[in-house]
Amino acid sequence: MMLMEEMSWKEIEEGLHEMQTVILPVGATEEHGPHLPVFTDTLQALEVAKEVARRRAVFVAPPVHYGVCRSTRGFPGTISIGPETLRRLTYDLLIAFYESGFRNILILTGHAGGLHLAALREAAETAAVDRPIGISLVTDLHLIEKEAVETPGDGHSGEIETSRMLFLREDLVKGLPGRHFPKRPKHLILKDMRPLMGNGIVGDPSKASREKGQRFMEMAVQGVLEALDELESYTPH
Repeated sequence: MMLMEEMSWKEIEEGLHEMQTVILPVGATEEHGPHLPVFTDTLQALEVAKEVARRRAVFVAPPVHYGVCRSTRGFPGTISIGPETLRRLTYDLLIAFYESGFRNILILTGHAGGLHLAALREAAETAAVDRPIGISLVTDLHLIEKEAVETPGDGHSGEIETSRMLFLREDLVKGLPGRHFPKRPKHLILKDMRPLMGNGIVGDPSKASREKGQRFMEMAVQGVLEALDELESYTPH
């Protein structure tokens, strides 16, 4: 497994002779209910990337631990950056990967906020114009099959994420709270969503299990493997 943070430049150079593909895990530092740690999104993306790297030759870059967290702003532990900051950071990283010899870059984000994803996509589209590199943007949450989830509309810190954390780091899961779906406005733009978010959960953690987490993990890994097949078959112009 080629974890860049553990490799010397000589080892990276030797690896680049064989292939030029890297996964960039992107997460967030934000509240995940009263029962999950604030690095949940980062950990999930990183662990999926590591498992993919165990199955095929691909570099795994050090993760980006901060993202755009709009709806969880105001909770202690939510450390959000602005969309422009994330866009600029991601763009600079993509260009730096190219300059370091990489030609295929898969951005794997464990955080799926709308502004967060938009910033990543804009950075990727701009970099793809500026350099002859292949870039893919994958949200691992979107790789989980809806039919495998008991809770309709399950989301933040709910059945899916709690199950995945039970599989990855059960020691960090502090109980299984009950179902919670806060009522949020359809059209209204608010400065602070915390008063509407309650305990910060959107879903049903009580339906989580380690076995489900393992299945969800495998779905995410298979989805990334398929995305890599697509990415590596593309020739940038």
